[in-house]
Amino acid sequence: MKLWREKGTWVGKHAVARLAALEPGTVTRIAVIKHCAFGDMLLTRPLLVTLREHFPNAELTLSTLSDARGVPEDLVDRVHYSPARQEKAGWREKRRAYRQLGAQDILIDITASTASMLITALNPAKFKIGYRHRGLHRYLYDVAINRAEFRYEAETFLEPVNVLGIQFDWPLKFNMPQAPLVRPRPWVVYFPTASVASRTWPPEHFAELIRDMAETLPDYDHILLEGIKDWEVTVCDNIARLSGPPENFERWPAGDQDRALIKGAAAIVCNDTGIRHLATALETPTVGLFFNSPPFGYWPRFGAHQVVFDPEGRPPSVARVKAALMQSLNKH
Repeated sequence: MKLWREKGTWVGKHAVARLAALEPGTVTRIAVIKHCAFGDMLLTRPLLVTLREHFPNAELTLSTLSDARGVPEDLVDRVHYSPARQEKAGWREKRRAYRQLGAQDILIDITASTASMLITALNPAKFKIGYRHRGLHRYLYDVAINRAEFRYEAETFLEPVNVLGIQFDWPLKFNMPQAPLVRPRPWVVYFPTASVASRTWPPEHFAELIRDMAETLPDYDHILLEGIKDWEVTVCDNIARLSGPPENFERWPAGDQDRALIKGAAAIVCNDTGIRHLATALETPTVGLFFNSPPFGYWPRFGAHQVVFDPEGRPPSVARVKAALMQSLNKH
C-alpha cells in the first residue's frame, strides 16, 4: 500500500516500507481505539463502515472503555474493553487488559489519551496511525496527522484512512439499523436537556418555540422527549406548563421506543447532546442549539441539518431557531 501525506503529516523512518508490505486483501486484523462518551461513539460509525468496505477480509476490533455507551457492535467483529476510570484498576490490571487487544496489522488511535497511547505502545501492530501530540507521536505511531479542530467530528475520525489512500463516501454512511415508529400524523421531536444543565437552551424558549410551531404546523404532533434524570423531567414539566400546552403537544418519557421515535421524526430540535448525534446517525434532520460550546465539530454539512448559535455566545433567539427548523422541514 502507498503512503499518502500532507505537509503536516509526521512520517516515521520505517513507515513507507511497513505500509508497502501490506495489501488490502491480505490485512486480517484492524483495531480502532476510541474512548469517548455516547455521542462521539456514534460518530465513529462512518470510519468503521469505511474500514469494513476497504478491508473485507479483516477482523475489525473496536477498543474502548468498559463504561462505553452506544458501542457499534453491529459494525465490528469484536469489542476490546479496558477498565474505565471509576474502576480504579491498578497498573498490572490495566496492562493486562491493554495487551488483550492482541497483535494487529493496522492500529488506528483516534483518542490520543494516556490510556490509548499505552495500548498503542504495548501493541506489536505492523502499522500504527494516530494524531500528533506534544512530540509523543514520534515514539508511538508510524504516521501521525494533525487533528482538525473546526471540522465535523465524524469526518475528523475518517482522516487517518486518507493516509492509506482510502476515499470515504459522501454523505457519510452511518448504517444504523432502526425501523421508524409508525404514527398517523407526522411529528417533530424536541429534546430540551443535555449532559449538563449549562448546555441547555432556556425552558421558556423551548416552550415558546413549541407553542409557536404547534400553531404554525397544526397537522404535526409536537413531542417533548424527556431525559432519564430527575432534573431533566423537571425541565420538561416546566416547558409543558409554560407552553400551554397546545392540543397537538405530547410528552414522551424516556424508554425503549426513543430510537424509533427519533428515526421517524420529521426533525428534532436539541442542545449539544448525544441525542443529536443519534438523530444524525438515524438520518433524521436536526436543529442543534449551541452557546456554551463551539458548534463546528458537531455540524454535519450534509442532509437537512442546521445549527443555530450567536457569534457572541448568547442563547439563540426563538425566531432564529424556528427559521432553522422550518428550513429543515423544507417549509421555508
